[in-house]
Amino acid sequence: RDVAPVHQEGGLRVPLSRTDEALQQQYEYGCTGSGLGARATVSFVTGHEVKTDLPSKLGGKDEHPQPVELVLAGLIGCEVSTASFVARHMVPRFPLGSIAFDYRASRDGSAPVSLPLDVELPASPVIRTVTGTVTVTVAPSAGEETQDRVDELKRHTGARCPVHRTLAAAGVKFETEWKLQGR
Repeated sequence: RDVAPVHQEGGLRVPLSRTDEALQQQYEYGCTGSGLGARATVSFVTGHEVKTDLPSKLGGKDEHPQPVELVLAGLIGCEVSTASFVARHMVPRFPLGSIAFDYRASRDGSAPVSLPLDVELPASPVIRTVTGTVTVTVAPSAGEETQDRVDELKRHTGARCPVHRTLAAAGVKFETEWKLQGR
């Protein structure tokens, strides 16, 4: 059986052909949206749909997640997918069972509702920090794993996750702890 050549760097193993393909591929995402009041409906080119709203105290009806909550959801979804990829390519392979996130994002709440509009904002409305805990569970059939390997999984995941990297590039500070279940 022929085995594709493998590129190994920093504890990850990736077949060269897949690395070359991935480097040449440009990923694009698309959506359309419309809104009424504080509610919006966004339709993606993939056929999925998301709705957003604001709490009633901010003029919404609180019927759907807030847009900033979806940013946090996107981060978790992206880190789950990326961690799964990273675990499969760690040397030796990390036997990832499940991964559970408990994240919080914070920002200054005064900036978006600051009035009058023609006066400089008192603060920036950006997300400033993401804090929380990620609990990593090893697959039931696997042997023992170490916290050092979980730390490696976290490092490689953060480096490769597009949403994590986008938020980090925007200045979001990550204060997250990844821990091995049962430790």
